[in-house]
Amino acid sequence: MKNKKWRIALSIICLLLTIGVFIVEITYHSDMLILIVLLYCIIIVALLFAEKNGTIERKKENSFALPMQMPFPYAIIDKQKKLLFYNALFEEMIKGNPKSFRKLFPEYDMQKSKQTIHFKTKTFDVYTAYDSDNMLLCFAETTEYQNLEEIVKEQKTVVALLFLDNYEEVIESLEEIRLPILTAMIDGNLNTFASSMGGIIRKFEKDRYLLLFSQKQLEGLKEKKFEILTQIREISVGEHIPVTLSMGIGIEDKSLEAAMKNAKAAVALALGRGGDQVLIKEGEKYLFYGGKSGEMSHNARIRARVKADALLELIGETDHVFVMGHKNADLDCTGACIGIYAIAQTIGKQCHIVLDHVSAGIRRLQERLMETEEYKDIFINEQEALAKVNENTLVVVVDTHRPVMTACPQLLEISKKIVVFDHHRKSTDFIDNAVLIYHEPYASSTCELITEMIQYFGEKIKLQPLQADALLAGITVDTKNFCAQTGAITFEAAAFLRRHGADSVRVRLLFQNDMEAYQAKASAVKDAKMIYKNMAFSVCPSNSVLTAAMAADDLLNIIGVKASFVCCFLDDVVYISARSFGEINVQIIMEKLGGGGHMTISGAQLAHCTIEQAEQKLKEAIESYFKEEIK
Repeated sequence: MKNKKWRIALSIICLLLTIGVFIVEITYHSDMLILIVLLYCIIIVALLFAEKNGTIERKKENSFALPMQMPFPYAIIDKQKKLLFYNALFEEMIKGNPKSFRKLFPEYDMQKSKQTIHFKTKTFDVYTAYDSDNMLLCFAETTEYQNLEEIVKEQKTVVALLFLDNYEEVIESLEEIRLPILTAMIDGNLNTFASSMGGIIRKFEKDRYLLLFSQKQLEGLKEKKFEILTQIREISVGEHIPVTLSMGIGIEDKSLEAAMKNAKAAVALALGRGGDQVLIKEGEKYLFYGGKSGEMSHNARIRARVKADALLELIGETDHVFVMGHKNADLDCTGACIGIYAIAQTIGKQCHIVLDHVSAGIRRLQERLMETEEYKDIFINEQEALAKVNENTLVVVVDTHRPVMTACPQLLEISKKIVVFDHHRKSTDFIDNAVLIYHEPYASSTCELITEMIQYFGEKIKLQPLQADALLAGITVDTKNFCAQTGAITFEAAAFLRRHGADSVRVRLLFQNDMEAYQAKASAVKDAKMIYKNMAFSVCPSNSVLTAAMAADDLLNIIGVKASFVCCFLDDVVYISARSFGEINVQIIMEKLGGGGHMTISGAQLAHCTIEQAEQKLKEAIESYFKEEIK
């Protein structure tokens, strides 16, 4: 208000001086006119100079009460981002007269009371105060703080645990004289790897290492896709199986202890997914690298014996056992359930199998079971299971490790005793409160794992021929008649079941299709199209997941097809069955769609999705897979 009165007074004085000039000139014709004009010019110049240097800083009246000299830059703009008012520090900040606030600060958001903006090479926190028409912006420079924060972030210590996946198997296949050479080469590669990042590495067991390095170096490793995995795999000192490495990296702002906890969780998940890969865990987020080689056995016989003893003890401590698999159960899932039932039955414990519904893939097996009085009451639905379960009930989950995939997820929330048996590569959303987990991605099927355990019970458990048939059917379907994901233990398990009454002819009859299903499979194969150079894609006209899987298997019999993908639509969900010979890792492709499985056999489920949308998502996942392979 004072500035306004001062300007009015100054204007009146200038007007009076002007009138006086004319009066003197007309009346006296005096030389005083020159002096008066000079004085008038001096006043005008002084007024302009004061306006430019902030003595008079207000270009437009506003309601903000500001001191004349504030220790930081500030400006006032209107709702159209037009600059109304600023101080000398603001002018100095932008290095000259502002022409357009909108062009100077295009990222400024009028809706935010505090925000960070970047101007040239500097960073500012901008605080905004509002009145009815205008906005006051105060600028606080944070460039130095931001630089320090970035340096601290880059230098943050990252904890990594490195495990040689198959060290025991390698040394068994290696001449003793060559073992020191192999060990020295592995240690040399890992030490060079650590030195290249400015990190430190320490060996705390014969096959385990601790690595510390900075997060800045981690970004470089991500770009190179962790080449150390390939370097270790290529080490050779003679005839032996390749050495593979798994790495779990933990990142946590709170403490090194928390970072170590994340590293342990990451390496455990990496091993659960088959090894030969890197997992990074930051908070609840996981990043995956590698995992392109096949799964390998890790002291399978010893583990099977230990798990068998633990399972027998847990069943002995409970009065009731519930066993369930994944939704839309297949023969591997149902066969494993029958195997657990056989164990519980032998030691006199009540056992029920929880099924959401009987799919076409298991209908013939269930029909055979229903022909026997003993099995008529063992299958129950979700509602019946929830009515009987309590905290002391033992819940055994087979052929899946993801809660959302189970036939009745609510059982996992009620029971305090949960056991998991699975052979699929581990996902991040696994059941983490189980008291016993037997998870082996090297295994061909869950039925193989259950059969391994039954072998170690000896005479305690005697399988009935129908139970042996169910277990053999599960192994057969998951190995595609012993052609995929098959190892020595697989054949040993099949031989054990054969000795206990399993019959391959009876098992083959379980796979018979009716005419409608066979025609649907044939139609899917006939209508298949090639996507990319060596991948076949088709849609199964039947709503049977089993038929789609069989069509995917048949497509691999076509010359030039290295991978196949067949979709079917069921209950507003698109099911994708993926198959390959191993050159293309379909498991990684399916993981990008939220699914999983193995290198050669995998699948995914896309809810609330059309077939066309599923095909587009599949193509995007394949493109992403090939981009990663090229890198």
